[in-house]
Amino acid sequence: MKKLIVLFLLLSQLLFSQNEVVVTSKMSNVMWRGELSGKIDTGSLTAENTYGIGPIEYLRGEILVFDGETFISYVNENEELQVEKKQSKAPFFVHKVADKFKEFNTPKNVIDLKSLEGFIDKKYKNLNTPFMFIVKGTWDTMDVHSVNLAEGKSVSNPRQAHEGMKNFIYENIEGYIVGFFSRKHQTIFTHHDTFIHCHFISKDKSVMGHVDSFSNSKKLKIKVSK
Repeated sequence: MKKLIVLFLLLSQLLFSQNEVVVTSKMSNVMWRGELSGKIDTGSLTAENTYGIGPIEYLRGEILVFDGETFISYVNENEELQVEKKQSKAPFFVHKVADKFKEFNTPKNVIDLKSLEGFIDKKYKNLNTPFMFIVKGTWDTMDVHSVNLAEGKSVSNPRQAHEGMKNFIYENIEGYIVGFFSRKHQTIFTHHDTFIHCHFISKDKSVMGHVDSFSNSKKLKIKVSK
């Protein structure tokens, strides 16, 4: 009987953890301590409904796990954004197996990244645990970046971590924002001045990167997995 109880508790913990937001290492360890090597391999995140975001190890690009498939982006030799479907390693990462979603439309005042964050913060003001969301739509403009640290470079502050980073702006682009929200994880998986960390991928999977900003005049659909 004791063995059955222990087995039940272990299985319960496993099932519960699969529905939680999982954080691997910290953004601050990368920015201030120079811990650039991979701490997680996305080859372990291939289950259906798995979503996750972070940079490529040594800050050589961006990673998005989208429904169990890994997409990476990086700045190629022609200074263009290159996207590949390829497993990778990240020095910090956040992911979730999202088996349940609640979907609704965003209000008309969600016109940029700041208003998206404000809307989510207000709607879930009583929720103190991190959660994941996906926004689907067509954006007037979408500004994404890919980190692009030179090979062999070390990092001891955020300025050095962003050396070589390149932004790419797209107009009238359809796709998805995958984001993670938390009021308690600044410098862990969000920057110090925001509660969200978002990556964008276009519908045709040719564009992917960290979202710096966007403008929107059209309706967006958002689904949240708490």
